[in-house]
Amino acid sequence: MRLFFVLSMTLMGLSACGGGATVSESQCAAGDWETLGYRDGVNGYRSTQLLAHQDACVRHGIIPDRHGYMVGWDDGVREYCASNNAFSIGERGNGHNNVCPTDLRSNFLQAYQEGRSLYLARAEVASLERALAQTTHRLEHVKAEIVSTAAAQLNPVWTPAERIELLAKTQRLNDEKHQLRADIPALEAELSIKSRELDMLSQSLAGVIH
Repeated sequence: MRLFFVLSMTLMGLSACGGGATVSESQCAAGDWETLGYRDGVNGYRSTQLLAHQDACVRHGIIPDRHGYMVGWDDGVREYCASNNAFSIGERGNGHNNVCPTDLRSNFLQAYQEGRSLYLARAEVASLERALAQTTHRLEHVKAEIVSTAAAQLNPVWTPAERIELLAKTQRLNDEKHQLRADIPALEAELSIKSRELDMLSQSLAGVIH
């Protein structure tokens, strides 16, 4: 039941944020500060978020219940600081606000770093895959340009100076082709290494991946 209220209020809060307020007038009037605190805590917000809520509610003549908010926030932030959630945050590449209490901080940071290491390893593999695909595509384009430029040199309409320029362009394209052909095996080798490292890391973290 609490989760239903949290999800509902989160959506309402997001809608209100679009208008510059962290909570709506109806949320202020409802006075469920414990649930609001829980929502903020479980989303990793600092407890100082209450000040923003206070600014929003004062406009409507309503003062937040700080005690109720902090009771909910304490419950929510302890869920946020659970190791499995920390790992998921890091795995998504997200940051965090250092909100965890002392007794949970060490485990949170360790799990977060494990998740982040997986995120970074995946990002590195994805970057190499893109680089390999782009290089391969460029090589095919260059090869087609070489054929086109070589054929153009046979066209009788070109002046001697233009033919010299076409010949120079063909040479530049050939140089690029040789470089691309050298780059592709290097990229493939690096991608193979990083993919193996990613597989090994994934296996080592299998117990905490969700």
